[in-house]
Amino acid sequence: MQTRGGPVPFGAAGETQIHPAVLVALIIALILVLTLRRRYVVVPLLLLSVLVPYGQVVMIGPVHFMVVRILALLGWARLILQRFAKEPHPYKIRFNSVDKAVVLYTITATIGYTLLWQQSAAFVNELGEMYNVLGFYFLFRFFIRDQRDSTIVIKTLAITAMIVATLMVNELSTGRNVLAGLGGLPDLTLMRQGYLRAQGPFRVYVTAGAFGATVLPLVLSLWRKGGSRVLAVLGIIAGITIAVTSRTSTALVTCVASALGVGLWVLRDKMKPILCGLAAMLVGLHLVMKAPVWALLARIDLVGGSTGWHRYKIIDNFISHFWDWCWVGTTNYWTWPGGDDMWDLANQYVLIGENKGLLPLLCFVATIVYSFKYLGRARRAAGPDLTKAWSLWLLGAALFANVVAFFGISYFDQSFVCWYALLAMIIAATMPYKATERTVPILKTFEKCPTAPAEGIASDRVFVPSR
Repeated sequence: MQTRGGPVPFGAAGETQIHPAVLVALIIALILVLTLRRRYVVVPLLLLSVLVPYGQVVMIGPVHFMVVRILALLGWARLILQRFAKEPHPYKIRFNSVDKAVVLYTITATIGYTLLWQQSAAFVNELGEMYNVLGFYFLFRFFIRDQRDSTIVIKTLAITAMIVATLMVNELSTGRNVLAGLGGLPDLTLMRQGYLRAQGPFRVYVTAGAFGATVLPLVLSLWRKGGSRVLAVLGIIAGITIAVTSRTSTALVTCVASALGVGLWVLRDKMKPILCGLAAMLVGLHLVMKAPVWALLARIDLVGGSTGWHRYKIIDNFISHFWDWCWVGTTNYWTWPGGDDMWDLANQYVLIGENKGLLPLLCFVATIVYSFKYLGRARRAAGPDLTKAWSLWLLGAALFANVVAFFGISYFDQSFVCWYALLAMIIAATMPYKATERTVPILKTFEKCPTAPAEGIASDRVFVPSR
């Protein structure tokens, strides 16, 4: 958490603030989480995580239990009950590179932040962040296992986006946020350069806009034969409405990234030369421009009053002061050149690096890289099945949209829940293709064996050893 006077390293002291309506919603969520079928448990978890303001909190000693943390606890209670129920075929997570990267990110971030501040409060704060990340990530890994589960998540996000869009349109028309009555949000809508910037249930309008923009490729996947086309159209309208009513350049640029990611489907088999060409173009611009290539961010102002120069400057400081933060982060980044707002690390990558060091940043980037890698392999393995390949491509477009959004904001409120739900959906969608890739070489070898029994070849799944 940060203030204009500089960074506040740990969660500040506070008091319990739970509105009676939120308490009733939590009780209903508890009943639903414990009684719904496994694949529908994500519905109340996602709805309440996004729609309840982050300022709704229960204090237990020095620990802040925001509603999202309480919901994670409810989800894990359901998993524990399932375990004691002794299911006939209990689900087991098979660790992959994304899982390992997420775990390593949380561990190295906790170590780095604690070493940076060398206070017990810093360690407690990072334990809370670890609870957020691992709690929701592996919760979604358990509950999202296949395409049907992912479809339920996407439909829930579409409905959530419709509710958020309605709230934000009302906020623009009245200048007041109706959710402020719950606590934790400003009553009057923020105005900049003569324009109101709606934020809905989010802590700031930028994360609200990023949510609307990144959900667009996901809801588009509902537009298919046998899919929910009406919900897809309404979800797309809602996502665009959220991005527009937030009136932020980050949201609009992320919308463009979503559209670009979807549009590149027609060039899906030529992505490698396209990416190489893009990298070469950026290097060429960097060599010929008077300023560094990342100074192009300073020119982005799509809505008026945007802080593109600020985005450029925090990246410039990030690169210029590499040796100051690379080990375990730094405590004085807010004093670096650029004005009195350098405390505002409105960039996910910069935030991680300058608060926790290079190693957590590399682990975070590895999470993204492996997710793209899995999606690429799965799409190629899908072959002529364009329906499955299209679904995988849209997950990649959503991932790309988040990567772009990270350059304009850090997910410091409930928006992180949607990010880890996306990662879980990517793994659920790509794991079947990973299994296919592992068995194909074994089968080819087995079929070439002259002594292989005919019945063995016919029932190949029985004879392929598990590894």
